[in-house]
Amino acid sequence: MYPVKTIRLTLVAALMLLCSGTLLYGGIHTIRKGDTLYALARQYKTSVATLKSYNGIKDHRNLQIGQRIKIPGSSSPSSSSTKAQSSYPGSTVGRGKTVVIDAGHGGKDWGAYRGGVKESYLNMKVASKLEYYLKLHGYRVVMTRRSDSFLSLSRRASIANRYRNAIFVSIHFNATRNTWVRGAETFYAGAAGRQLASSIHRELARKCRMKNRGVRFARFAVLVQTKCPAVLVECGFISNSSERARCVTSSFHTTAAQAIAEGIRKYRWR
Repeated sequence: MYPVKTIRLTLVAALMLLCSGTLLYGGIHTIRKGDTLYALARQYKTSVATLKSYNGIKDHRNLQIGQRIKIPGSSSPSSSSTKAQSSYPGSTVGRGKTVVIDAGHGGKDWGAYRGGVKESYLNMKVASKLEYYLKLHGYRVVMTRRSDSFLSLSRRASIANRYRNAIFVSIHFNATRNTWVRGAETFYAGAAGRQLASSIHRELARKCRMKNRGVRFARFAVLVQTKCPAVLVECGFISNSSERARCVTSSFHTTAAQAIAEGIRKYRWR
């Protein structure tokens, strides 16, 4: 038998693991504030779909603090997103297709700034999650930036122009002086871009339950200088206080990324 002191220490360690929400793999995770199925899937090297199926979860947005989530058996988590991606079988719908994801602004260019929120930060959050979901479908993903760095508009377009059978998706959040304005809108500059914009925007407005401001033509530099089908997605208005409160949440980033990924999946590639 183990000494009583040793047993007590073991129990204390187990309780510490429970409180931190990082129990042994193949065990239980207790939901804390800010937890999402997306984050848990990456942490425990599984998929969102697996977690939902394993726990009978129908709506990933309804997680409750203190809720206990069963984790399928797995190895320890990896800090490398590339390694994590390799553990997902995914699908092959995107095989041979390249998506260039452009997280708008960055570095010295914050983009819109309202209520202490930088647009460039939100753009990167959604872009990173979009990369994750697209890779699950087998797409090759190229990011114009992965850090808070500045890139010129022409540089962003030139990155996209290196690839064949590709599309370009620029992620943004909107702002205006009229603080009552809200909703999502998606821009294009060419015929192929319009089809892509329509496919993405339909999913974004529906899944995020936002006011539909429509698909619009615009001659933005990243659209007209890009040879492949290109769109610019405005995920919401951070100048609207209530919409900004949604846009800063991890759950919104996840839903927006999933919606854009679904729109890309449904787009008819030429």
